[in-house]
Amino acid sequence: MIKKNIYEGKLKDQLKASSKDRLYRFILSDGMLRGAIVNATNMVNEMSANHNLGYIETLLLGQAYIASSLLTTNLKGNDRISINIDCSGPLKGIDVESNAFGEVRGYLKNPNFSETLSDKKISLSTLFGAGFLTVNKYLEDSKSPYSGKIILEYGTIAEDLANYFLKSEQTPTAFNLSVHFDDKIQVLSNGSDIESKLKLDSKQEQYLDNHLMVDGAGGLFLQAMPGADSNVVEQAEDIMRNIKSLGATFAKGISPDIFILEKFDNMSPLLLGNYRVEFFCRCSSKIIRNYISRLPKDELMDIAKNGPFPLEVRCHQCNTFYNFTQTDIEEIILLNK
Repeated sequence: MIKKNIYEGKLKDQLKASSKDRLYRFILSDGMLRGAIVNATNMVNEMSANHNLGYIETLLLGQAYIASSLLTTNLKGNDRISINIDCSGPLKGIDVESNAFGEVRGYLKNPNFSETLSDKKISLSTLFGAGFLTVNKYLEDSKSPYSGKIILEYGTIAEDLANYFLKSEQTPTAFNLSVHFDDKIQVLSNGSDIESKLKLDSKQEQYLDNHLMVDGAGGLFLQAMPGADSNVVEQAEDIMRNIKSLGATFAKGISPDIFILEKFDNMSPLLLGNYRVEFFCRCSSKIIRNYISRLPKDELMDIAKNGPFPLEVRCHQCNTFYNFTQTDIEEIILLNK
């Protein structure tokens, strides 16, 4: 993949930002609950830049990226997991996947849906409409993926994912997904509503040209283990409900591990380990070239003769564009003989 440079060539700033994007695994109350917390600020900013997203689009796809990163905690080796939403609302759907290395990629099925919105304040459920949420697990040692599917009932990624785990895996689960924008961007998410000033004045536009859109993004999830005491589960639920904005917390420089140790102090939190998360796609010019070579010979011949050139192919997962010249196509034809 090719990432857009959002740090204006400042390698030190880029390395500093990427180093903060980490996921921490932990248990509570002697293993009655397990969970993970992630700072994904840089990941969401890079994703937004590569996909050329607006503010509302960044909010929703950002939440999906955060959720997908949290689901990597039980993966190993070359395991992958995907979250797919198909819906009737303006959003149309979301498709994201992550792997055991903490790499996340994915896209919106309607990446410019906010342009069709006339109201400044809308409900998230309106953006989703009716639809389905599907979770696919691609395990390295399994011949076929495990797939679970539910109807969208809440119209928020966090609540519908929690509902998926309850119905498909009979595991009580809670998610907190948060994307906090720079104060100059008037995008507010309050529960199930989004309020946005879609048109910025010239001073704000000039400010945003030199600043990143998101100043804090992250998520937290908790799962009750079999036999967990109901009082312990209720205590954890109360704490989760009182967490206002993880994105705002991370924007202040508070690290995820410190947050867990302080917020769940009376539940004996034990950190188990941590690893990086990153917006990353394993596409490459070589891989795309291989896809082109699989086209029927008559189609390749037609492309070589009529173009257009350069032939532009886009990876929808990361929005990277790859260009191929007429000579490239002719070489592919020769190699296929």
